[in-house]
Amino acid sequence: MDSEVERGVFEAHVANAILNLVNFGVIVADSEGCVYAANDLAWSYVQHGDGLGEKGGLLNAENDFEAEGLRSRIASAVRQGRPGAMLVHRSRSQKPLVLLIEPFSTDDSNFRCALITVREVGRSSVHAVERARMMFNFSPAEAEIVSRVAQGREPSEIAAERGVSINTLRVQMASAMVKVGVHRQAELVSVLSSADVLE
Repeated sequence: MDSEVERGVFEAHVANAILNLVNFGVIVADSEGCVYAANDLAWSYVQHGDGLGEKGGLLNAENDFEAEGLRSRIASAVRQGRPGAMLVHRSRSQKPLVLLIEPFSTDDSNFRCALITVREVGRSSVHAVERARMMFNFSPAEAEIVSRVAQGREPSEIAAERGVSINTLRVQMASAMVKVGVHRQAELVSVLSSADVLE
């Protein structure tokens, strides 16, 4: 019995340590937005009211409109198994937060929740583009475009920066999505996050 308890404590410590190595926030919440767990980076946003916060014990956004959207996306992920993504603006920074909201459940129980990853727009490792190229065989242009999309940049902004038309950008995005095997931009961003998880 003691060895089982020790193993459970060890596993919890290892899980927390791993979550604190990733360079983005991680939050686990129920359908109402009650937070069950979060890594240190996610808690720092919530505790400082930096784009995210708590209201009545529930995860909340600074902006009322975004708070309503956050609640809706969390509920959809948990109740309908539908992933979501959104930007959350911050009064303390010009760079918003990118939230990816994924449904999650354990095999051995009926417990369902939302797994929310939180990234600052523009915060990524210097290796993200190269990792994306290696993982998905992207062309240099595709890798650059999808890395900017994953940072929360708007397609029109990316097209202007690259000096290409929005149609050219859409063709390159479509090609990248085919290579990744997804059909929506939110799915693409979710998959690309796996290319840039450690500091």
